[in-house]
Amino acid sequence: MLTKIKQLFSDSTAFAFALMGNKIVSFLLVPVYTRQLLSSQFADWDQTNTIAMVLTYLCILGTDTAFAYYYFAAKDEKDRNGYFTAAVMFPTLISLVFLLIVYFISEPSSKLLFEHPEGYPHLLTMAVLVIVFNVIIQQTLAYARYSRQVWTFNIGSMSFVIGSSLASVYFVVVEKLGVMGIFYGQIVAQALVAAILLWHYRDKFTLSVQKRHVKDLLNYGVPLLPALLAFWVMNAVSRPMIYHMVSPEVAGVFGLALRFASMIALLTTAFQLAWRPFSVSIKDREDAQQIYSLLGRGFLVLATFFILFLTFFIQPLIQVVAGNKEYFGAYPYVWMLATGTVLNTMHLIVGVGLLIQKRTKEISKTFLVAAVIYLVGNAILIPVVGPWGTAAMNVVTYLYAFLSVYRKGQKVYRVDFRMRSMMIYFGIYLAVLSAITFAQVQGWSGLWMVYLLSLAVMVAAVFLTGVFNKSSITYLRERLPNLIGKR
Repeated sequence: MLTKIKQLFSDSTAFAFALMGNKIVSFLLVPVYTRQLLSSQFADWDQTNTIAMVLTYLCILGTDTAFAYYYFAAKDEKDRNGYFTAAVMFPTLISLVFLLIVYFISEPSSKLLFEHPEGYPHLLTMAVLVIVFNVIIQQTLAYARYSRQVWTFNIGSMSFVIGSSLASVYFVVVEKLGVMGIFYGQIVAQALVAAILLWHYRDKFTLSVQKRHVKDLLNYGVPLLPALLAFWVMNAVSRPMIYHMVSPEVAGVFGLALRFASMIALLTTAFQLAWRPFSVSIKDREDAQQIYSLLGRGFLVLATFFILFLTFFIQPLIQVVAGNKEYFGAYPYVWMLATGTVLNTMHLIVGVGLLIQKRTKEISKTFLVAAVIYLVGNAILIPVVGPWGTAAMNVVTYLYAFLSVYRKGQKVYRVDFRMRSMMIYFGIYLAVLSAITFAQVQGWSGLWMVYLLSLAVMVAAVFLTGVFNKSSITYLRERLPNLIGKR
């Protein structure tokens, strides 16, 4: 068991280096964009970027997750290369079809999407062209991930993010092209990286795409699509709702809050990248349930403490990075948005049985219901409390999804996650973070005392709730050198 936990820890850490570099670059862009773009323009970019993310999932159709399964299930190297070819070429073809469609509807759509559509007639077309290259990059880097070619993954990932960022800054700052400049930069850089990756993996591609490989990938991945789409639709719809029901300026501030909340992705995305192939690779071990349980509880504690410390510093951090008073009101929403991301990641852990047993349709059903809850909640709350309603629904919706997937997963593959203890701990976490936010918004003096008390309560909650006990800590302390040492 220790060897396998060590493998996950090592892979997550390795992937985290690339993600950390990417996030640092992304945050360096925030002060550039907040100084070059009005908050309403920031909202236009944020809204377009979110639509592009939804379309990306429609292009990939869950084949990235399916490829994680069939990479290990393939009978031999030739079969594996067949799945790889299908996983790259089929989504790329779909993205080209979307590009053709959007080319004809981009201009009329801009009049509906943006309050001031001048200068945006081809913005959606540019965004979808980025998707074409993005799909190629994602799917080829997936091969590097599953084959544990960590350096290839890190270099490829950081190259397209850093390259896109530098090119976008040039078009925004030097050429003064505003929102359009961001997408021009992404197109130039990502086209180059996609071409290099295709050349690098040229010997892994088969001469033709077999129907069986496409069918297997779609049969596994498409049932997951509603879950993936529900996740991104929830993210996509909330901001346009704020944009049109409150104001573009408030939507821009909320979009900045989402970018700061994405700091949790340093933890969640690195874990997800390593988790999918890892969880499949150990499914036949006798101690697999033990490993899943330990990692699920450990991830919850680690993620909540990450958000806790982020919340301590979020107010001055936004002021320093944004540098524009228009954006200073973003800080109260960050912890709730980050919590939703953590719960979304947790469903992969507690629902591991559904993935192993290929019962992915159950996950999709849960997220379709979650999407309805989220949309109805936002429609009711945004007119009353504005972005606070969206932030609160983010927690409520993903908590529902987490519990629903856990319940369904237990029916097909039982794992003792100590769920009662986890929920009590999570309730304490919500109370503590709410108290901190109240103190910050009210402008209390001596906030450091609130922070110290909050930290003490959270540390005590880990043990008093039973999420971890003395034997668990002793177990980890004795073996920690092995977990972080060389493989």
